[in-house]
Amino acid sequence: MMKHIWPLLAATFLTLVCAIAYADTALLDKARALAASGKAAEAYQLLLAQADKNAGNPEYDYLLGTTAIDAGVPLQAVFALERVLDSQPDNAPARAELARAYFLIGENQAARSEFEKAKKSEIPDAARMEIDTYLSSIDERILGGKQSTLFYAEAGLGFDSNVNSATASSQITAPSGLIFSVAAPERDSAVARVEAGGSFSRALKTNLNIYGNGKLELYRPGDASEYAIRNTDGTVGLHFLQGREQYRLALAAQNYAVDSTTARNLAGINGQWQHTINARNMLSLFAQYASLKYPDASTLDVNQMATGLSWIHAMDGEYQPVVYFAGYIGKEDEKDSAFKSAGRDYVGLRAGGSLKSSARLSWRGVLSYQSSDYHGSDIFGITHQDNYINLELSASYELAKSWQLKPEVSYTKNDSNAEISSYTRSRALVNLRKEF
Repeated sequence: MMKHIWPLLAATFLTLVCAIAYADTALLDKARALAASGKAAEAYQLLLAQADKNAGNPEYDYLLGTTAIDAGVPLQAVFALERVLDSQPDNAPARAELARAYFLIGENQAARSEFEKAKKSEIPDAARMEIDTYLSSIDERILGGKQSTLFYAEAGLGFDSNVNSATASSQITAPSGLIFSVAAPERDSAVARVEAGGSFSRALKTNLNIYGNGKLELYRPGDASEYAIRNTDGTVGLHFLQGREQYRLALAAQNYAVDSTTARNLAGINGQWQHTINARNMLSLFAQYASLKYPDASTLDVNQMATGLSWIHAMDGEYQPVVYFAGYIGKEDEKDSAFKSAGRDYVGLRAGGSLKSSARLSWRGVLSYQSSDYHGSDIFGITHQDNYINLELSASYELAKSWQLKPEVSYTKNDSNAEISSYTRSRALVNLRKEF
């Protein structure tokens, strides 16, 4: 009896292998037919649904990569085409498609490298001419020939539970036991905001651009107009590109006003080094110095210094998820040595991410934490120690070309050993954005 089992098992195994092979062939044939009929997005989704079973198969990965490019998700194409080249490094068509995906996500040096490798292979003359066109476009980008200017305007309505970021208590007790009334405890209100701004980038010479951005934001609480905010800030700097390295050096300025009266002015300089590890990972080191001045309270003036490190990682997935993490340390040195309570040392962490659930809808979330230790005691004899937490969640929906609907919610909590500095704040807004 046993001698008849092995042939039966072998036949069953071969039947299963043939069925799987047929299913994979049918899948690829259907995806090719969809792509050929101009339905690249449908072909990509069809293939992506079978990724767990087929990823690693060069024929499948190549088709997944090419349909991803045509479906408008070139970052996902990079992952699939890299798998093809891992197993078939001499696959010139896959290398050319990988170069095209790099080009579409802005990885100019990586795209140039892959195009030049593909060009050295045995490829048709038409493909060689197309590669030359891409290489010329990359040269224009690197030389700064591709210049950009963007203007936008936003308007929004919502609700703010604590427009003045104040403690909820109407009275506080000092360490001495004395009770003090709080002049302005927290206020909630419906709010309206308007923002307009823009950015630009222009070439100065090979690999060197000048860039800048600026905005004006007006934030008005309907039931507490004395806390209306006007925030104006701008940056202008130089951007130097060298292979996978990028360097930025910029001047920054800000004017922050409450109830039409300037509350704070900032002037500073920022520097950043950015290294592209690969198509999925980017590392940045940043530093900044700024002078903060308070026209009506000069005892609060400080010099601010900070430095930090961030990492961005693009994940492989249907929704194009991107995550990032950052950490930083800094200090604010008081300018008036008699008021050490104005200065502090601080450390912070930030984590966030984004994803696209459809061609029109994207999501973003950021969680921030900062701990501060102040240099001296306040008028109540308390040396502040604050722990600040902020969570922001937002979405962006493309209503039409250049029009976006952007709802957002945020929650802020500042825990302090000084009751006067402890508060919570929740805010919800719906914004409409137009880009020009």
